[in-house]
Amino acid sequence: MPSAFVIIHCDPAETYYVIRNLKYIPEVKTADDVFGYYEVVCKVEASTQKELEKIITNSIRKVQHIISTMTLTVIDGQG
Repeated sequence: MPSAFVIIHCDPAETYYVIRNLKYIPEVKTADDVFGYYEVVCKVEASTQKELEKIITNSIRKVQHIISTMTLTVIDGQG
């Protein structure tokens, strides 16, 4: 199953809002507050790579207060 970690830079005052709204997206399996340049990291799973890309582009990146994202796609079969 294709999956990715999406690292999110958002308005620090709106971190709770962003996490709460990410958790409404069924494919988002976890969403956590982190320290550093980025405020949130979430894990996303989908049935296909194309669906994963669609969720990240059309759902996650559309959440209000997100400034930028970085996607780390998991390589199946490694480790």
